Amino acid sequence: MNKRANRVYWLLLIMILIMGVCILADDKRGQSPEDTEDTTQQITTQSFTEPSTESSTELTSSDETVETTTADEAMLENYYKNTVFTGDSIMSGFATFVQNTSGDAPKWLKQCTFITAVSWGIDDALKGSGPMYNGKAQDITLSLGSIKPEKVFINLGINEMNGLGSPGYSIEKLNGKYGELIARIKSAVPESKIYVMSVPPCTAAKQTNMFNNETIRKFNRSVEEKAEEWGITYLDFSAEFGQALAPEYARDGIHHQPKAFREVWIPYLEKIAANNV
Repeated sequence: MNKRANRVYWLLLIMILIMGVCILADDKRGQSPEDTEDTTQQITTQSFTEPSTESSTELTSSDETVETTTADEAMLENYYKNTVFTGDSIMSGFATFVQNTSGDAPKWLKQCTFITAVSWGIDDALKGSGPMYNGKAQDITLSLGSIKPEKVFINLGINEMNGLGSPGYSIEKLNGKYGELIARIKSAVPESKIYVMSVPPCTAAKQTNMFNNETIRKFNRSVEEKAEEWGITYLDFSAEFGQALAPEYARDGIHHQPKAFREVWIPYLEKIAANNV
């Protein structure tokens, strides 16, 4: 009787164990695919897609640089649209740099018009002798009148600096002639905004008793003092070069190298636009 009872006991125990295993198997089969995918997705996200702070900062910084550059280009292109640059051989050098198809001048500058001539001066302009425009040398006021620019940048005077201040050849007299030329230009294009760029210095080695940076500075100050009376905007461009033109920027002590255009002229014009929009 005892042996039979023991067999019954063990059979019951085995049946209970089998039932337990079956229940566990049913629970596992009952888990939905969505539950499995959610668990996998959570692990994947935490392990692979969470960026570090450093990477995120670099990406943001790069994106902002691209957007800022694009915005600056658009601003500069808009500011300098329908703009004329006119002047003597120093401005002619800048024109050559800008218009060189193999050069690196920015697009916003290439849209500008350059009316320049070597050895051209304030006296020449007053006499009606002007640079070439549309294949014809003519009075600068006629050229500007046909263009009707929004802005005119003028850089004249370096050819008059030699001997300026000597008897009968005064800064005051030259200043008066410059004022007369400005008045004629304003009469020809009354809607244009006129900018007069100060005469840049020469190198220290190029100076003589008759041609020197002190005379250039005195003439520039005389123009600055008349700016309000003339109704123009005076640009202290010469200050960008300091007391004398650096030899690395000079081609012959007076005229400028492409390095000067890249490192001084273009940044200066960018600054003017940024400060006036």
